[in-house]
Amino acid sequence: MNKNIILSLVMGFSCSLSACSDWVDIKTKGKLIPEETVNYRYLMNNTENFKYTLSYQDVASDDINMSDETQQNAIYETHKFIPIYTWADEIYSQSENDQEMNAVYQVIYNCNVVIDEVMGSKNGTNAEKMAIRAEALVHRADAYLALVNVYGKPYNAATATTDQGVPLLTTPRVEGSLPRASVERVYEHIIQDLNDAFEYLPDVPEYNFYPSKCAVYALKARAYLLMGNYSEAKTNAEEALKLKGDLEDLNLYAGDAASYPENLQDKEVILAKMPRTTFALASYSAVDLVLSDDLLNLFDQEHDLRYSYLTRPMSELGVTYSGRIYFKNHLYSNTYPKYESRNMGPCVPEMMLIEAESWAREGNTTESMNIVNKLREYRYATGEDYLLTAATAKEALGHVLQERRRELMCHGLRWMDQRRLTNDPDFPTQTVTRVFKGTTYTLEPGAVRYTFPMGELYLEENPEIGQIK
Repeated sequence: MNKNIILSLVMGFSCSLSACSDWVDIKTKGKLIPEETVNYRYLMNNTENFKYTLSYQDVASDDINMSDETQQNAIYETHKFIPIYTWADEIYSQSENDQEMNAVYQVIYNCNVVIDEVMGSKNGTNAEKMAIRAEALVHRADAYLALVNVYGKPYNAATATTDQGVPLLTTPRVEGSLPRASVERVYEHIIQDLNDAFEYLPDVPEYNFYPSKCAVYALKARAYLLMGNYSEAKTNAEEALKLKGDLEDLNLYAGDAASYPENLQDKEVILAKMPRTTFALASYSAVDLVLSDDLLNLFDQEHDLRYSYLTRPMSELGVTYSGRIYFKNHLYSNTYPKYESRNMGPCVPEMMLIEAESWAREGNTTESMNIVNKLREYRYATGEDYLLTAATAKEALGHVLQERRRELMCHGLRWMDQRRLTNDPDFPTQTVTRVFKGTTYTLEPGAVRYTFPMGELYLEENPEIGQIK
């Protein structure tokens, strides 16, 4: 029987049963007893167990382009930035762990333990147990949605039942065969988890880290968009926005570089998820996310506050590298954890743009543009013209897709958009070319490297996983 190498590497709660993070103030005598329902609540309340998601896909996307030779030469050859940035066939060797994938499967393992055990725990009401289980179901669904859109093939309704997705683990086992589930099966599991969780969650959470009905709607909206089911995507986005529709006005923060609320205080965030890897832990990093000219040229650089506030020239970090970076990681005076400024989970603007895209694809240009312009009003300097118009549905869709790039840059979603739009009849994914240390690299639409390769270590221990070719 094969050893499940993924779970053997990540097995065990990231929070021990005797000490959790300061997110919850746990005061108990001696060791916690996992059989007690209240202790599953403590475990669910600890952000360290469930907050991480994938982020390396931002590096591979066409929103990023590092052309400064001095900066390129400053990156260590062993840094994973390089093979991801150059779409290499191999990212991790036989001796290396994929720390990003490990972190997300750790979330899944933690969820599986709670889902498997909490209903049999002691001294809790059925309602309390069902609520705890529901939260774990939502976190698991979010984790699989990220994994299948990086390590599995893009969703294609015609081939999803046979296309390879990712290993689908639903119990906290550590041994056995570990084949990939089909893309269709992974998405079915995601939607089922979210449906099963819905009834037992509050409409909105006390803190945006906690799952809620709003988060269920939002994750379903994201999933259905990636599946090309625009009707269901719109319905779920609309329902999410009924429960939570507040926007942050960038005019309130643009004059004070350090004032924008961090992830857990941001009223736009529906379900806070943080990247496992950050590119700005220090005041400067050679692998900061340098934005491509293709992206930067989409901004009204004089009036759009997202350009002037959320992107900055590298010179502001005290270095001589050229280019303009995603600056939100640097907006805060604290030095740790800067990744908490970069939300990868669903948010209000994402829901608005999913709804707007769906209206455009249905031919309703008025509804589509009304939503886009409502968002832009909160992003432009007061008094400046932010309004977009569209004479046709195609023009409206073009505006929405460009607004997604401006609004959701470095949220992990551009890579997913490149994957899903490969065969779009009006706005198909374009060939991406970049030069790194004198070598030219090209990524064609639909290329196999739109699926991240599995680490060789995992394939050696569990060859049934296989590499997607």
